[in-house]
Amino acid sequence: MRPRAFRTGCAAASAAVFAMLCGPAGAQDLRMLHVVALTMSADRTEVPLGSDFHLSVHARVREHVTALDELIVPEVGTMHLLGDERRVHRGPAGTDIDETLTLEPVDAGSFTIPGAFLDAIDARTDKPTRFTANAVHVRIGAQAANTGPERVRRAALALLGILVAAAGVALIVRLASRRGRAAPPAGGASVSPAAVAPLVAASPRQAVRAALGTYAAAPSSDTLAALRRAVLAAAGTAPGGTTRDAVSATSDEALRATLRAAEAALFARDDQHSTAKERFIEAARGWAG
Repeated sequence: MRPRAFRTGCAAASAAVFAMLCGPAGAQDLRMLHVVALTMSADRTEVPLGSDFHLSVHARVREHVTALDELIVPEVGTMHLLGDERRVHRGPAGTDIDETLTLEPVDAGSFTIPGAFLDAIDARTDKPTRFTANAVHVRIGAQAANTGPERVRRAALALLGILVAAAGVALIVRLASRRGRAAPPAGGASVSPAAVAPLVAASPRQAVRAALGTYAAAPSSDTLAALRRAVLAAAGTAPGGTTRDAVSATSDEALRATLRAAEAALFARDDQHSTAKERFIEAARGWAG
């Protein structure tokens, strides 16, 4: 964070504002603050077109204040503002203000988001000062070019996992069959080995139905988490993938609704967890059929 004192040689676009702040009457309208920190960050700087990301602004002042209306969030150009949440926390060291913007880009390319700022009387210098956060750089990629290969990669990894599991089961069945043939029944009667049906990899819907059955037989946080993993895998998400990844990887609206219900059940408050869990189970059943 770099505080910048107002000077008479301001840019033309801000001249009127600076003049008011630098004047005696304008300076009286500003609060005196010890600004300790003012920073800005994004939760990701590589964003596929059609996805959203979060821009976070953090400010700290030594004073105990109930609000910081002086804090001005940056212009975000053509991006859609989907949400704006500001939280204030007062502690022994002062007051922390955290503001989170949820943004959805509409154009591909590289963008620089200017830093948030606040105007105050700097308690260190007793002068009107503009404190400005760092700028944030994000690159918005075209949806097809950015998400297509990733989606194929995740689907391939999920299919590979299913095939490895199927091969393991087939090996166990073959070993069991050989042991049965090595020990013929008493009396010398010959018995034809039982025919083993070809092993077919389960489809995503079958995997979700199986996870639903397991949860119904033994409801627990572990079986519910296994159901969530099955739903993520159905969208073509590799192990360790997030709900955001899964929603971006599928165009199936019913599956997207199930993924969002799974996310809501995962992060629901204690008093809402039971309802959120039931909605997730119902959505999973509806999709799996």
